[in-house]
Amino acid sequence: MPVMKRFTIICCGLLLTTANVFATDNVHMLDTVVVTATRSEDPAFDVPSPVSTVDEQRLQEIAPASVADAIDGVPGVFLDQAGSWEATPIIRGLGETRVLVLHDGDRETNLWAGRMPLTPFMDMGAVERIEVVRGPASALYGTDALGGVINIISRDVEFAESDEWQMESTVKSRYSSVDNGWFGRYQLAAGGNGLGVLLGVSGRDMDDYADGNGDDVRNSQFENRNVDLKARYLLNDNHALTAALRINDITDMGVPQKNPEADYSHFDRFDTRSYKLGYEGKGLGFIEELKARVYAVDQDRSFDGSWPNSAGTATALKSNDIETSALGGSLQALMPVGDNHNLTTGLEVVREETDSSEVQLSVRNNGTLARRITFQPVPDGERTHIGVFLQDETQLGQKLTLVAGGRFDHFEASAADIALTDESYNGSGVLTSSNTEINALDDAEDSAATFNLGLLYALTEHLHLTTNVGSGFRAPDIFELFSTRGGGSRILLGNPDLDPESSLNFDIGSKIRYANFQATFNLFYSRVDDYIDTVDAGTFNGIPAVRYVNVQNAELYGFDGEAQLGLTDQLGLFGGVSNVVGKDRDSGDRLNNIPPLNGTLGMRWEDSAFNTARYWVELSGDFFAAQNHPGPTEEKASGYAIANLRTGLDFPTVGNSLHDVRLTLNVENLFDKYYLSHLRKEDQDFIPGAGLNVIAAVEFSF
Repeated sequence: MPVMKRFTIICCGLLLTTANVFATDNVHMLDTVVVTATRSEDPAFDVPSPVSTVDEQRLQEIAPASVADAIDGVPGVFLDQAGSWEATPIIRGLGETRVLVLHDGDRETNLWAGRMPLTPFMDMGAVERIEVVRGPASALYGTDALGGVINIISRDVEFAESDEWQMESTVKSRYSSVDNGWFGRYQLAAGGNGLGVLLGVSGRDMDDYADGNGDDVRNSQFENRNVDLKARYLLNDNHALTAALRINDITDMGVPQKNPEADYSHFDRFDTRSYKLGYEGKGLGFIEELKARVYAVDQDRSFDGSWPNSAGTATALKSNDIETSALGGSLQALMPVGDNHNLTTGLEVVREETDSSEVQLSVRNNGTLARRITFQPVPDGERTHIGVFLQDETQLGQKLTLVAGGRFDHFEASAADIALTDESYNGSGVLTSSNTEINALDDAEDSAATFNLGLLYALTEHLHLTTNVGSGFRAPDIFELFSTRGGGSRILLGNPDLDPESSLNFDIGSKIRYANFQATFNLFYSRVDDYIDTVDAGTFNGIPAVRYVNVQNAELYGFDGEAQLGLTDQLGLFGGVSNVVGKDRDSGDRLNNIPPLNGTLGMRWEDSAFNTARYWVELSGDFFAAQNHPGPTEEKASGYAIANLRTGLDFPTVGNSLHDVRLTLNVENLFDKYYLSHLRKEDQDFIPGAGLNVIAAVEFSF
């Protein structure tokens, strides 16, 4: 469409503008230090990987309700979601468990969290920044990193190095009009004489959100309570012990995509317990830094739903409980070798376990039971994952940096057989038939070796050229290996004989940084073999069934980039754009869940007020082209654009006791646009996006 063509030209022109126009010897635009791209602290400008950061200041300004809200708009990142709560990230066309989500650099999310990785298991008030690596990172992080990595980094402990005991309290609150949503957090930081502690307590309560037509999207509510605790103890200048605890109880999380007519469809329990212990050392002979961590994660989630059948003669009731746990650990060492080499090596071990039960009922309108189906959606199962990696960051002269890495991973999984029982009842509610079928499951074992070569060439002080070549893989998870999910209308069967998905990936790009202009732009191509999808599998216990199989050899290619341009000391422009095409290499069909061309364009005014305060006003638009090339199970969708207005004040001090006082007022979807997200869960209906939303947030410390 013409508007999108003009938008693409504007964005690409902004991203590729000749750098000499902005040349200056006084480079004052600070570069962000990232840790996810290489597993060590490096300026983002100096690493070959394309990486974006949503930093602390940006999080304060946009006041997101969830991680999904925070990364929405990062170039190359798209969300398959129903509201803010059940969201799956898609990076460069690869989603589901093909994007690895880390918490503080650790693979502590367990099995079910991997299926719903952006569910708010971590309070956003505890998050300091989010780093997004676009493109495969299997050589560093192993399975699930085919599309990229999202690292959610929490606030660090303060005051441990102080000579005397100090304390600081922080209060945060947020209100959103579209769902009458309230959030509050109290945070206490304390420490001194080698000990530091950070304690946070928070709660969130959101009703169903309203779409652009003013209609409530049923079953989109959310309510939770959270407690997080971090501690750090300095044994001496070179050795420290760390500990972390996170308790997150989600007491009501709506699931609107199950059925738009559902009387209720929600998780009435989604409890998470995360425990972590660590050691950090530095200056240990030939080892410059050593990090060791162990962690345990337990989750207990319960779903409850009720909706009418298609004929309107009965009501379907569904309830299930799924318990999952993960026990893991990691060891990582950084070892400088001479003046030009930095070796990073490590070991990771994770063990996952599952258990579940589900009951589905069909109740006639007169109250009699018509059908009962009982089974385990996932079995009594377990999977063990061991990975070792080595990376060398080499400086070849003054201009060339080579990052070369490799990793080996091994998986073993097993599960008990699953029985599905289907019972039918007559009009009086008397049992008339009962059939049980066994889904016999075999053990599974996989291994994979991956590599990555990244090259950065400093053409000038202000322009870096990058290229990356690497392989990736994703091992099938317990759901794909062993599930028996679905029930009355369809059964989804696992397949223990699945092969891992593997990929070969190429990326070239540029990074530009001047005093008043910075930009990144990348072109990429990926081949994915043994892509896991579902195909018809006849029937199981008389119910239509589909089974996970390796069905596709896929290819994905496209571009993404972002830029910021300072026109004056106060006024700036910013933008981002991304596009990806995904195809089956054999049939030529488009892949499912591939977002269309999309991007952001905006302007920002920032200045001082009241002598010491900072204020900002920002107007931006998010643009999405029409989805004219849907996958086999998708439908076409219209393009749309959403405008956002953000403003706020930041006071360093107020009075004698308050400091870091921030007032934020944002209006999202400024013109109350009604739109349908281009992506949807499985083959469910499109879910409308949120309408006009006024967000007010306050934060202060004392």
